[in-house]
Amino acid sequence: MTTHDAYELKLLFSLFDTNHDGCITYDEIKQLVETVSGQIWTEEQLVAFMKIVDMDTSGDITVDEFTVMMNEYIPTSTLGLRDLFNTFDLSADGVVDKQEFDQVMKDKGKDLNQDQINIFSNKFQQDENCKVTYEEFMDGAMEVYKNIKFN
Repeated sequence: MTTHDAYELKLLFSLFDTNHDGCITYDEIKQLVETVSGQIWTEEQLVAFMKIVDMDTSGDITVDEFTVMMNEYIPTSTLGLRDLFNTFDLSADGVVDKQEFDQVMKDKGKDLNQDQINIFSNKFQQDENCKVTYEEFMDGAMEVYKNIKFN
């Protein structure tokens, strides 16, 4: 089985660790599932998921547990930073402009976490006419990752 890129997984982890404490909490997992799949899991589904993924039974998912989860349970084509970027790239031209960002915020803003939004909004605050590339999105995700306080 093909595994996910380790660097990309760390960046992806950082976008779902919304409080930047180095772990993905139960509530953050719930948001991740809703954001990625559009589905709302029942309490039983979330508990069963955590039993599988939370190997140290801490109640949270560490970056190592996240990496194992992604590599063992999530096909490489299913989820990644590129997919998150493509959520905003409505025209599929490889860049996200302010109009696309505003449209996604209108349609899906409540389903996105603040870090995902901030990567784009920070760029547009600097220059409303800019177009954010995937590479710039990756750079923004790296800045988020650098701010995580791992235990």
